[in-house]
Amino acid sequence: MANPISTLMANGGTALCLCVRMSRTVDVGRIAAAAGFDALYVDMEHSPITADDTSAICMAASGFGVTPFVRVPQDEVGLATRLLDGGAYGIIFPHVETAIQAAAVAGACLFPPRGTRSAVGSTIHLGFQGLSQKETGERLDALTMTTVMIETETGVENANEISAVDGVDMVMVGTADLSAAMGVPGDLDGKQVRSACEQVAAACRKSGKVFALGGVRNNPVLAAEYAAMGAQFIIAGMDASYFQQAADADVASIRDALKS
Repeated sequence: MANPISTLMANGGTALCLCVRMSRTVDVGRIAAAAGFDALYVDMEHSPITADDTSAICMAASGFGVTPFVRVPQDEVGLATRLLDGGAYGIIFPHVETAIQAAAVAGACLFPPRGTRSAVGSTIHLGFQGLSQKETGERLDALTMTTVMIETETGVENANEISAVDGVDMVMVGTADLSAAMGVPGDLDGKQVRSACEQVAAACRKSGKVFALGGVRNNPVLAAEYAAMGAQFIIAGMDASYFQQAADADVASIRDALKS
């Protein structure tokens, strides 16, 4: 079996992903599907959302045709494997700076002999079929996508080594944190950030891994420019931002109507 996002990108497509920080119910998966998103990720790094709620969102999202990922706090491999058991199709690990760190988090998401993930019975991914331990491991390994985020200049310098690690499927530049680390916070289309993204994209091409991008949500022009650079997985929006934008627009229109 294959991860739908892997298949999409193998065929030359670009996956658009929704960041979920505020939503706590499974409705968000249906909304993401209706909007045309290919994937969503629940952001456990920047929200207090629980593992229970995250797993429920992941299980429902796959049923709606949206591939679910989770971003865990830095190096939280124990939480990551629980969420893989609970419905996630992949884990996003932030703040990865070295190949040693990348190997540790990637290996935790794979079963032996490639990794160290603990044996699990059949899961929702497999329709709870009664498969052998060997077949369960092989199928889940094929399904799981591990993403490491490069968010510092050290990570950029080590991009070739990081992207070459077995078990790393995607390398994502976190442009917001990277721009801050470079001393140009928010300058996501500036020369420094662009140069870093080009370096990571080249490393991904060399290793045959997917180049992914975060931080450019709600900026279609910039997203398209980075897609032309090679990005095939783009964080294209966030639930909290959509809520705020819609609320701002509605309140402003009502205030204007009340004045007339």
